[in-house]
Amino acid sequence: MISIILVMIGGGFGAITRSAITDYFNQKFTSKLPIATLIVNLVGSFLIGLTIGLSISISWFPAFFVTGFLGGLTTFSTLAKELTLMMTPKFNINLFLNYSLLQFIIGFIACYIGYHI
Repeated sequence: MISIILVMIGGGFGAITRSAITDYFNQKFTSKLPIATLIVNLVGSFLIGLTIGLSISISWFPAFFVTGFLGGLTTFSTLAKELTLMMTPKFNINLFLNYSLLQFIIGFIACYIGYHI
């Protein structure tokens, strides 16, 4: 039961952090690529790898930080929405493929680097 509460609290903080980052980047930058989602997913992937690689032995930490906070920070559903919205009548295959590759390949590389630090 305590793990569920830790995931809920961590997830809430992660979602609030993602919202703040998204608001900031949407105000500061105009880009065809959704920069905020890319940033939160890459940072989140790196931190997940780092946390797993460090093998932190605090019993409550993985539930709160990895599953909760980083799960709330990163977002697959927003990524799916953004990729779907790119498939409009003005569909740009290069933009779609570049954004997809940045998210998935660089996200994996970020996690891998975090794990091996």
